[in-house]
Amino acid sequence: MPKQERNTHNMDAFELASSVRYLDDAKLKTQTVDSALINNFEAGLALNSLKISPEITPELYKCLESTCKNLNLDIEKVNAYVTSSPEIQAGCMSFSKDSCIITLTSAVINLLDFDEIKFIMGHELGHFLLSHNIEEQHINESQEGYIKKRAQEISVDRVGLLACKDIDIATKAITKSLSGLSENYISFNMQGFLKQLDSDVAKNEESGQFSSHPSFILRVKALLRFSLSDPYLQHATGTNGANLQEIDKLIQNDLNVYIDKDLRRDIDYSKKMFSFWGYAFAYVKGGSLSKDNQTILANKFGEDMKDKLIKMVQSMGKDDAIAAVQKKLLESISSYRNIAPNTAKKELNMLLLEIEKETNQDNFFKEILQNI
Repeated sequence: MPKQERNTHNMDAFELASSVRYLDDAKLKTQTVDSALINNFEAGLALNSLKISPEITPELYKCLESTCKNLNLDIEKVNAYVTSSPEIQAGCMSFSKDSCIITLTSAVINLLDFDEIKFIMGHELGHFLLSHNIEEQHINESQEGYIKKRAQEISVDRVGLLACKDIDIATKAITKSLSGLSENYISFNMQGFLKQLDSDVAKNEESGQFSSHPSFILRVKALLRFSLSDPYLQHATGTNGANLQEIDKLIQNDLNVYIDKDLRRDIDYSKKMFSFWGYAFAYVKGGSLSKDNQTILANKFGEDMKDKLIKMVQSMGKDDAIAAVQKKLLESISSYRNIAPNTAKKELNMLLLEIEKETNQDNFFKEILQNI
């Protein structure tokens, strides 16, 4: 039986959120942001919206108290506001781990009941507790970035569930918020919702690849899986559950089938091309595309890739061949960085050193770094 995770009741709010962070929501370095920005933002809210407080909105404040209590979070770190809008929206703003501001539109408040609002509050607080708002933003609009953004939503849905402690409440909150329909029009038949995932239309959906959020059906399915996990059941009922890492793999597979597989293929291909041209440059620069080295390239990357290299350089002089392959290598590094900036940042140097070692090309690593 897999080892069970640590009891969530012994954690502070940040540890609790981190303990349920989804697999692809890679933790990034945080950055310092001018505190004046959050003061200016809140000043605008104070003038144009309603602060959730025991005096003005006592029932909503009780929701906030319960949410913070369930997340082991000091309520003094949270300021919450209701903004007037027909849009069903909620948000979180924070520039440090000291405090955050969450906003909910009047449309959200009017659509959901108080228990469902706890899920929404917990979801938004999840962004604060996982430092999503202050992470370095070098990923931007890359293929890897979209996978990361969707993974963040999987993570904070989990925090929302920890906040309301009821999977039925959480799924109702998601379904009502994303459909805009009240429970008067929805049966909340989860089997019916999930059946939509079996359609050919769903499996051929490509537009979701470039969305910051998974579809609500995938979010519900991911949350249902998480509700069987050990950290959630320990937190909500004090009982044991399934291993979270195994559940993450199932969710990752769901997302790959319906959204992420082509993006992951692009990432894997860009890494493969960088590696191929790295070995090719090392061998060509060393003046040796020997049979043994060709065999190594064929074993690592396939006969077609090896033949492509031979065809490219066979009619060139040595200097021209070195220059041409180096150009390919630098282009492949640039592509890898654009498609998967976080992974490239972590792995690029390691992979270059590995190539240097395996090809016995001294100063290969240093030379490439000087050109990128």
